[in-house]
Amino acid sequence: MIEEFLKQEEGKTLEFKENTSSLEKIIKTIIAFANTSGGVILIGIKDRTKEVIGLKNIIKEEEKLANSIADSITPTLIPNLQFLSFRKKDILMITVPHSLGPYYLKSKGYKKGIYIRLGSTNRIADDLIIEDIHRMKKHTS
Repeated sequence: MIEEFLKQEEGKTLEFKENTSSLEKIIKTIIAFANTSGGVILIGIKDRTKEVIGLKNIIKEEEKLANSIADSITPTLIPNLQFLSFRKKDILMITVPHSLGPYYLKSKGYKKGIYIRLGSTNRIADDLIIEDIHRMKKHTS
């Protein structure tokens, strides 16, 4: 499974992270994935070289991340957090479903905290995109 992800480049539905030190960036990516098309974040892999470095204390990292997701994102979003092992190194895989929110970062508020995915980047959603998300949620055009 990890080998298939390593063959791909970061993009609309895939992100690599070395560790959870940039927790806010990970949270923004989770929000962007949920608001756009869903996606997978693999933690324990260098994003530029795709070198698998693993996590030293995967349980501690998972708990820190789970708490941050619960405390930072509204409405409640529950991605799948899964432990994987690749060549004796621990990887944390976060699978984020596409869900009709919009989801946003509590600390930034509704208007400035809604992120979407554009290529391999996270962008703040403008008013038109927010309206589109609401229309999709209500199944109207």
